[in-house]
Amino acid sequence: MAEAATDTKTDATTTTATTTVADKGATSTTTATSATKTDATKTAAATTTTADDKGAANGVWPEDWQQRIAGSDEKELKQIARYASPADIWKKARSLEARLSSGELKTALPKDAKPEEIAAWRKDNGIPEKPEAYDLKGIKIDKEDKAAVDYILKSAHDANFSVDQARAAVGTYKDIEKQRLDARVAKDEEQRISALDSLNQEWGTTFRRNVNMIEGLLSKFPESVRDAMKAARLPDGTAAFNSPDILKGFAALALELNPAAIIVPAAGGDLGKSAMEEYKDIQKMIREDRRGYDRDAGKQARFTQLIEYLRKNDLIDDAGNEIVQRKKAA
Repeated sequence: MAEAATDTKTDATTTTATTTVADKGATSTTTATSATKTDATKTAAATTTTADDKGAANGVWPEDWQQRIAGSDEKELKQIARYASPADIWKKARSLEARLSSGELKTALPKDAKPEEIAAWRKDNGIPEKPEAYDLKGIKIDKEDKAAVDYILKSAHDANFSVDQARAAVGTYKDIEKQRLDARVAKDEEQRISALDSLNQEWGTTFRRNVNMIEGLLSKFPESVRDAMKAARLPDGTAAFNSPDILKGFAALALELNPAAIIVPAAGGDLGKSAMEEYKDIQKMIREDRRGYDRDAGKQARFTQLIEYLRKNDLIDDAGNEIVQRKKAA
């Protein structure tokens, strides 16, 4: 019995062992199956990761990448929509960084900055401390332009203009002034010719004499006064001595101061006789060619001058008769 029991035990043990072996086999099988599944998962994950890496490398981004960055901000979304991919945004960021580092982009002056902050900001941005310190090398500033240029530089400094901007402002002013002066010179010449043509027609044969009389009158003034008178301008910008009325006024004044100037005698001739002879010649023209006299404004002006001169010197009476002859007859 004991022997049988032993056999039974042995069988039980064997059974147990068999079961254990069988269980181990199942476990091994399960483990193998799990290992197989794990390997497959790893392979799939590896395959997926590789695909994502390749997609990113090829510039493939999620279709909604712009919305993800902007969120619900419509303005930001419109701004981001300008870029084709995040890579473009990165390139823009690097470009801005490089420009900041090089000094190409400047920081803005803080609002309500204090004087010391303004001074520091100007120094960092290459703006001089004072308006007169702007470098205008190569730009010629004439004496008459200095006040205007100083005003421009002060305004430029108040507005924190860079040196290049200040130079451009002054250069623009110089260009405008040159154009204005060129236009004025051309206009002056046009008006001068027009005035002389008008007076030449009116004065006729006395034109040159009257012009010389005006110059003679002006020569009595100091040079500085003479230059100032010639540089004077009327309210409309016309040069004073380009005005026919002013020239006629000076000619009349010259005749008033020197009545004998209306006489143009031959060298060594009798001034009174020359004036009288010219006076008589014009009287004859009036009698014989009245139409010609009426058309000749210069002749009429000359006749008036002769009458004034002869009356003032008691050579003719108020009726125009020669007084000298009457005295001789008496």
